[in-house]
Amino acid sequence: MSNVNSGRPPRHRWRGGAAVTLRIGEYSMTNKPKAEEQLYGIGAVAKLTGLTDHTIRVWERRYDAVVARRAENGRRMYSAADAEKLGLLKHLTDRGLSIGQIAGDSVDELRERAQSLTGFTDAALPDRIDIAVFGDFLPNQFSAYPDDLAPVHLQVADNNRDRFVADLRRHEIDLVVLESPVLNKRVVNELLDYMQQANAARGLLVYSFGRSPDVDRARDSRILTLRAPVKLDELRAAVLRAHTEDPSAKPTPKESPDSMSTAWDFSGPVAPRRFNSVQLATLASASTAIDCECPHHLAQLVSDLTAFEVYSDECANRDAKDAALHRYLHQTTAQARTLIEAALERVAEAEGIRY
Repeated sequence: MSNVNSGRPPRHRWRGGAAVTLRIGEYSMTNKPKAEEQLYGIGAVAKLTGLTDHTIRVWERRYDAVVARRAENGRRMYSAADAEKLGLLKHLTDRGLSIGQIAGDSVDELRERAQSLTGFTDAALPDRIDIAVFGDFLPNQFSAYPDDLAPVHLQVADNNRDRFVADLRRHEIDLVVLESPVLNKRVVNELLDYMQQANAARGLLVYSFGRSPDVDRARDSRILTLRAPVKLDELRAAVLRAHTEDPSAKPTPKESPDSMSTAWDFSGPVAPRRFNSVQLATLASASTAIDCECPHHLAQLVSDLTAFEVYSDECANRDAKDAALHRYLHQTTAQARTLIEAALERVAEAEGIRY
């Protein structure tokens, strides 16, 4: 790559609403003849934008944010326009926007988004946000790509409740993340308890099914909510967004267990689960010989169906007719879950995945 020529016009990107200089090679995209367009390897683009190589590949493969060209040796090569777009995407995702929401935007649209965040300066983000994560899938998801989380730092991650609570007391935590199949009063109170033990100002609840009143109650209690399944960039964006909100509101007082709605006793046969939460997490993260993601998707389906079973089992009923409907939903979902479990078992066997 040639050295930067200070006599050439620089590239620009937006930071906190103000334009800052980003030089890419010795030419700007507007004055470089297309026939002589300079291309850059993924390592150079990573240094220019502050992204990791892994993140660039994921954004390209999963979201079509940019399309790399290939050198004769097969290496990914990017244009100055690609680098500028990736830099803008990082700037915006650092401020809480989801990559899935903005990856398809043009460079001009991304510049406009950046300008709209004039009041959200770099000073609004700390150097580090320490989080604790409890659940079956999320701890592995956060732990797998720690370099893609900055400034979010994973302090505690576990699926064992006793260990998680013990670790909360040994670390300084800014935000607690709880993964739950359902969102109800009991789960909200559980997260509030974790936040209190960790002295954390904020909470993030990732759930599959819940009622609107319970979602509203969670938000009134300094808890941000996300519907599962969620991607890592969405989780990171939610943590950043939660950190920027005013944490001064007092949490809603906990209700006593006697005031909570209890689970309904549904009759009729319901097939037992073939996989526990640990096995599903193992299957969801397993790699295969042909880079097949079927185990991951099937494990997620089983998890979602199981979550809806729990939700329908705990859903409040107005009368006997309502109870019969929820019993039907509970049993039907269990049947669907059994079919997907059989498919997951067959795929795991074919791929030689041990769980």
